[in-house]
Amino acid sequence: MNKDKKMILGYIVGGSIVIVLVPSIIYIITSLFDNVYRFEIIQNSIIKWIIIIILLVTGLIYGIWSVIIQNTIGEGGPVEIGNIEISPKTKNLVVSGPYKNTRNPMLFGTFLIYLAFALFINSITSVVIVCAILFLC
Repeated sequence: MNKDKKMILGYIVGGSIVIVLVPSIIYIITSLFDNVYRFEIIQNSIIKWIIIIILLVTGLIYGIWSVIIQNTIGEGGPVEIGNIEISPKTKNLVVSGPYKNTRNPMLFGTFLIYLAFALFINSITSVVIVCAILFLC
């Protein structure tokens, strides 16, 4: 498989996991726990939406920015699942752009997006799950 096809496949698979699979799991687990115990985090909808938008935009910026920098400077992609290289690995160490602010800006951006999703659900259960995901990563 050539490099471009591998890169596209990597972003489709990785994006599907990050954008669809993990939030679905968060939602399902939250629904199960919230049937027994429900505690809303933010009652004021205006404040809730302001926080969600800030987290979501910041997360998207970090995620997209890190992918662009990794592809241009690192000359590769981020996706490896179960020790199977889906996209070509980076060739160069990247320490500029978002990588000078955090060691893993993709994980940081994803965490912010999941946190925005948890606040959208407005459940302490979803926030705990998102924090556990970050801790495990």
